[in-house]
Amino acid sequence: MLSNDLKNKTTQYISIYDELKSKLRWKVAHNQILMLISSAYIVNKRDFDFQRFYNLSSYIKSNIGSFSTLSSHHRFTVASILDIHFQHEAKQAFLTFIDVYNQMVRLGYKRDIFTYISALILLTGKTETINQREQMNMGLSVYQQMKKNHYFLTSTQNVPLAVLLAQNGKGLQALNKAESCYQLLSANGFKKGQYLQHVSHILALQSEKDPEILVSQCKHIFQSITESHKKPKDFHYPDLSLLTFLEEPDIKTVLGIAHELNQEKAFKWEKDMNFKIAVSLYLSEYMEKNLLMESGLYTAIETAIQAQQAAATAVIISSSAIHSHDGN
Repeated sequence: MLSNDLKNKTTQYISIYDELKSKLRWKVAHNQILMLISSAYIVNKRDFDFQRFYNLSSYIKSNIGSFSTLSSHHRFTVASILDIHFQHEAKQAFLTFIDVYNQMVRLGYKRDIFTYISALILLTGKTETINQREQMNMGLSVYQQMKKNHYFLTSTQNVPLAVLLAQNGKGLQALNKAESCYQLLSANGFKKGQYLQHVSHILALQSEKDPEILVSQCKHIFQSITESHKKPKDFHYPDLSLLTFLEEPDIKTVLGIAHELNQEKAFKWEKDMNFKIAVSLYLSEYMEKNLLMESGLYTAIETAIQAQQAAATAVIISSSAIHSHDGN
């Protein structure tokens, strides 16, 4: 049984998705991107105004080169993040965002959608221990080390997570922790691959816990879901890592939200994605009810959700092979 607040969040999420789907039917071909956009408004507790959002996406298209990645449907993902974080100042924030992106390209980042996502992370980040330029440099170093650790698994879709790991100025130290988590998870039955790489990076955002504890928690959550429902796919590994931020996550509530979404006609073929959305909705509700916004754990979970959404967006973009060379 879901609480009234969780039911309301789920209803609002469905409403935003339905509106986006009906009005962007021929502009965004991938339902999962619209699902991530819709959930981001709920998780970040921002009202959704389609006209404001669409006007911003049109502004982006008219202020970017015709050969840019952002002239495609990717502008809607960027518009949603700018709208969520800046709302009525979003157009001005877009100009700053392009400046950040261009700085990253000059440093050696590739001209692609993943550098755009990384620039958004820098623009909306809350770190107080490192400045933007330092985070850019550290992010590049982390990414290069990722390539050394897992050459065949690592591509530019990992750049947003590299930038997130760099946010406290200890990116390479965090990456070493991620590598320990990766190897321990593999030894505990988790399947090696890009999803395990993502989960290890998200776990490494928890600086206060040792890899052994994090892996034990992840394994416990995996077993709990398997016993209550069915064995999670490797696609869901990053979602399990989000739940490790809580000492005792309510797995039944997460599965309850996923069940509600599975009953919706619009989502009946999106069961894997529904679980991912359910985890984010559950965590956002938990944060509101149990954590002060000033607390370190609140910020850590917020960052982890951002990491999960960046990773999910990157995987969807990569798997559909729809991003093209950026001429901006």
